[in-house]
Amino acid sequence: MDLFKSTNNIRSFNNCKGLFISCLVVLRILLLKQVTPVFKKTGSGSVIFFILFCISSNAFAQFDPMFSQNMFNLLNGNPGYAGSSGQMNVIVANRNQWTGLEGAPVTTVAGADAALDIFGKRAGVGLEVMNDNIGLFSNLFIKASFARQFLLPVGRLGVGLSAGVISQSFDGTGVVIPESDYHEENDPLIPAEEVSGFTPDFGLGAFFQGDKLYAGVGIQHLFAPEPNFQEDFYVYIHRSVFLTGGYTISPNERRYNLKPSFYARVGGGSWQIDWNLNVDFRDKYWAGITYRYQDAIVLMGGLKLSNGVWAGYSYDISTSALSKAGSNGSHEIVVGYSFDLNINKQSKRYKSVRFL
Repeated sequence: MDLFKSTNNIRSFNNCKGLFISCLVVLRILLLKQVTPVFKKTGSGSVIFFILFCISSNAFAQFDPMFSQNMFNLLNGNPGYAGSSGQMNVIVANRNQWTGLEGAPVTTVAGADAALDIFGKRAGVGLEVMNDNIGLFSNLFIKASFARQFLLPVGRLGVGLSAGVISQSFDGTGVVIPESDYHEENDPLIPAEEVSGFTPDFGLGAFFQGDKLYAGVGIQHLFAPEPNFQEDFYVYIHRSVFLTGGYTISPNERRYNLKPSFYARVGGGSWQIDWNLNVDFRDKYWAGITYRYQDAIVLMGGLKLSNGVWAGYSYDISTSALSKAGSNGSHEIVVGYSFDLNINKQSKRYKSVRFL
């Protein structure tokens, strides 16, 4: 039995009900037979995560981390966004997903993008560093983005490229093979120590921004990179496609704006989509709700200070079977800072966080 499975099966198994039902059947059999726990730390969460690793017939690398406040960090999945706001934007986010489940994802990301003029041409650059831990896997993503910004009669179009590296490790010391006629104590496919792999990574993207409308498409892991683990431990990272769009509705003589948006991603044989509605009050506060198909309802809110600093918080209420498995929802905190790099424009120091 191959232990090394795609962790995208963990993050997207709610979109694959047949797979999840199979997991529950296997889990019931294991519990009835009182099989020795595979992980050193016992618990229902560990068993569920182990089964999800073991069902897939192929080995994939970890699916791209999930963020609920994705409308404020569009650079994460689309290098074409770099420089589209015309400002310098800095963002830091931390997400604790499926709290209460052992081995659940914990992700931290720090990034920045800025608009530049290069040889008289408008462009944008970006940099992002992200650390993601899930189960026995740990991933470090570092990537730089460059986008050429084109002025159109109805807005701006950015076309960008990202290049970076991915460092992935697997902690084999956290695996214990039970004594059984069906298991080999020295299975060569299961590392007994921590192993790591390294690979270059590339992405493409296009992002359009009009007066009230924005839309974008990005492709991450363009060449399906393969971290250079040991020969018997084969892992590859599947391509992911990100689609996003949003619109600002400004009712007459009202002090609020409605901002519906969507964020979708497709990759590794699965897909996921978020439908969001944010309400911006007086350009100082916002509150919103997101429905993530077959997974969660997300509540969020935040505030903007006069110096360009803003902060947001979101809480995911699981609507899937994960809530019955012990998940207490997901928490996400985002902090950002936006400012104008052009010192000649003192009267306009920051814009709406929709463009962060």
